[in-house]
Amino acid sequence: MVSGLSLAGCTKKDTGPGQSNGNTSSQPTAPADYVVNQGELVFFWGEGCPHCENVEKFLRENPGLEEKVKLKKIEVFKDLSGQKLFLEKVKECGLESAGVPVLYQGGKCVQGDQPIIEELKKNL
Repeated sequence: MVSGLSLAGCTKKDTGPGQSNGNTSSQPTAPADYVVNQGELVFFWGEGCPHCENVEKFLRENPGLEEKVKLKKIEVFKDLSGQKLFLEKVKECGLESAGVPVLYQGGKCVQGDQPIIEELKKNL
């Protein structure tokens, strides 16, 4: 995974009341989701984030890709445990601040919908 970063992204304040990204494919996170194993690919996203939805749309258009790369999804706006893990991993990547979406693997982060999509395309 490359560590190319983009300034594009969402922060919690980017979403307003009643906004929804229409995302129905992400499963609720479970305690096991907060453990990131060596080499695991993690997609940090936020409910209502349009940039995150762009990545979700790409994943829906490429069935089987999530399973192929063993993608773990963790929501960070409403899920405090997910938010804590996100902040830890962003710090590990050497970023002082970041918004979602972020794709993390082994100490490297890709931030922004288009850079993440380009990274995922390498696995098609």
